[in-house]
Amino acid sequence: MALKLYIAVLDEMPDFMVPTLVAHAVLAAHLQFVQDADVESYKNWLEHSFRKVVVKVNQKEFDKIAQLKCYLGHESTVLDAKKSCAVVFPISQDTVPNVLKFAKMWKPTLN
Repeated sequence: MALKLYIAVLDEMPDFMVPTLVAHAVLAAHLQFVQDADVESYKNWLEHSFRKVVVKVNQKEFDKIAQLKCYLGHESTVLDAKKSCAVVFPISQDTVPNVLKFAKMWKPTLN
């Protein structure tokens, strides 16, 4: 089964900062994951799947996701530098926790 990388963004983050937040968090997560004990699983995702999804979550959901194997990122100029992006280590579709499975896809707010 293909692995998927979930990127959870806190719903308090202003839309205009989400692309920058996600870019920084994913790069930092990559640097952390390639040093992980399970690096072969991560390399498998990089080489054979590379599937990813960005979801928008509230604080309660974010706190649950933060308990998973993940990298927590933030932007120093927004939300008082509070952790606001969780990049979850790639997981198989048959083991996705409900907090991610039922999270809403991130999309910018239309004004």
